Amino acid sequence: MRSYGAVMAVDTGNLVWYTKRVLVQRVKREEPRVKSKNSLRVVIILVVVGLVVIGALWTYNDQKTVARVNSTDITWKQFNDALKKQGGSQMLAGLLRDELIQQGANQHGIEVTDEDVESEVDNLATHFGSSAGLEQALTQYGMTVDDLKGQIKSTLLLEAIAAKDVTIEEEELKTYYDENKEQYEEPEQVKARHILVADEETAKSVLKKLETGEDFAEIAKEMSTDPGSKEKGGDLGFFEKGMMDPSFEESAFSLDIGETSPPVKSMFGYHIIRVEEKKPERLPPFEEVRDDVVRQVTKQKAKSTSTVLMELKDAAQIKINDKELEEAIYSIVY
Repeated sequence: MRSYGAVMAVDTGNLVWYTKRVLVQRVKREEPRVKSKNSLRVVIILVVVGLVVIGALWTYNDQKTVARVNSTDITWKQFNDALKKQGGSQMLAGLLRDELIQQGANQHGIEVTDEDVESEVDNLATHFGSSAGLEQALTQYGMTVDDLKGQIKSTLLLEAIAAKDVTIEEEELKTYYDENKEQYEEPEQVKARHILVADEETAKSVLKKLETGEDFAEIAKEMSTDPGSKEKGGDLGFFEKGMMDPSFEESAFSLDIGETSPPVKSMFGYHIIRVEEKKPERLPPFEEVRDDVVRQVTKQKAKSTSTVLMELKDAAQIKINDKELEEAIYSIVY
């Protein structure tokens, strides 16, 4: 049996069962003085009343209403029970994983700045064509940009722990670049705005507004039905072939800079597209992508992140108080 402060742990084979946390208050020892049986009775009554009150508070919290359908209440207990059944263990495993990673990073003096996280978000936005494209993809998975940033931070911390003992020679970097030039090739890209509407008639009315000199961005804010780009004046940023609807893409890449398309039909509706910039296909020089080459070579030479997670988990004392969530401990390492 091992004692960790107020937590007791008992090893039984490969499993560790933990008791609930017990808080014990130490009092100064004095000579016993018994005034009467009534004094003892009062103490017992106070203790019993205290336990009853605590139990009542827990019951109150469990039965407190979180929602109501007509005259029927949905209690916090019902809500929490449903959450447990619908991925509660996985959610807890994620929280445990993040805490293990943060503690491991603290132990080795590793930090990740907001700038590091923002840089990764920008890189992802580039892969999705724009920040709007990234936000649209996240929405499909029920995530926000803040959710993504939290995951990125944990990932960067974990990778840094895994790579803390790695050393790299400059020649290794140049060799990697020469052998992997194809992954740094930048395809042709277009930067465009668009206005999305429901039907061709509305699209033609948008064109007439543009022909009279009205501002494209202002019309997009007023009329576009694309939630990802509407408030940005229809700005889609740069995108490459293979990232957009085929008909939209064909039109965008065929336009000259400053040119506006006729109505273009896609699976989403009708688009009016205006191209603002173009980037030709190119291979960036080594110096321009050196930071990424360092990251890639470092990952190759570092421990696997799953190995690091396993080491952090095995070195930690993890206590799960709810039996229904005990499986979370087996899902920490992915």
